[in-house]
Amino acid sequence: MERKALVAISVVLILAVAGIAAALFIGGGEKPITINQKGSDTMLELCQVWAEEFHGEYESISVIVSGGGSGTGITALISGTVDVAQASRQMKQSEIDQAIAAGITPVEFRVAIDGIAIIVHTSNPIEVLTLDQLRGIYNGTYVNWKDLGGLDMPIVAYGRQSTSGTYMYFQETVLKNENYTTNMQQMAGNSAIVQAIMNDEGGIGYVGIGYAAKASGIKILNLSKDMPSLSYSPLDKDAVIDGDYVLSRYLYLYTAGTPTGALREYLLWILTDGQPIAEEIGFYALPDQIIEEELEKLE
Repeated sequence: MERKALVAISVVLILAVAGIAAALFIGGGEKPITINQKGSDTMLELCQVWAEEFHGEYESISVIVSGGGSGTGITALISGTVDVAQASRQMKQSEIDQAIAAGITPVEFRVAIDGIAIIVHTSNPIEVLTLDQLRGIYNGTYVNWKDLGGLDMPIVAYGRQSTSGTYMYFQETVLKNENYTTNMQQMAGNSAIVQAIMNDEGGIGYVGIGYAAKASGIKILNLSKDMPSLSYSPLDKDAVIDGDYVLSRYLYLYTAGTPTGALREYLLWILTDGQPIAEEIGFYALPDQIIEEELEKLE
């Protein structure tokens, strides 16, 4: 009887192990993992496509991406409510200090390159602006296109909301930290600005190149540092990557500490397989040297 009992127990154990193995096989062999990510609206479409493609290759790992602006994503990372923040600007020192005080060491990854596009209505005859002229438009110095060699038509400036990384980058780079004109129309996202410019002959706005390149009904202006300097388009990939285009910038992902496990796989994938997708969405892939530097942060 004792031998029969032992045999019966052994059979039960074998069937149990087999059942567990079968369940693991059916489920992909790994426990489902969810990565939460939030931040830049400029990067929202890019990050959503990255998340979808990554999940296609790593079925057990899901990445939930939402927008709200770079500042919103960074705040969420500091509070520990997301695993990753996408940002179209670098973290400010005050934000880094807040993170460290909260016990979080933010790690920065450059993941793509953007050239902020200055867009106007297709009927606007202006083709080129200098950085000073652009600053004058957004600080309220210029209020009519005729002052810039254009038509006698009021200028309507469109920009982003204050939580946007692009809002802050533009204020630092173009306005030299001056205030925006109080007449600027603050819009919720890049698509809203594109739509506004399509319907406003006097309008001017700034959007990520990933949005401008795919839009119709708008014109993308060339920019120059000053009047004697050459002007460049954000559609000129070499000019953006080399920094000749004056509004070139990196796009970032931030993690709380050096990523491990599934999060490390996600960052590794973005810096390798994800780079061609950045080009497909309309942004620019990182140069090889920059990729090597970012990959070293995962070692």
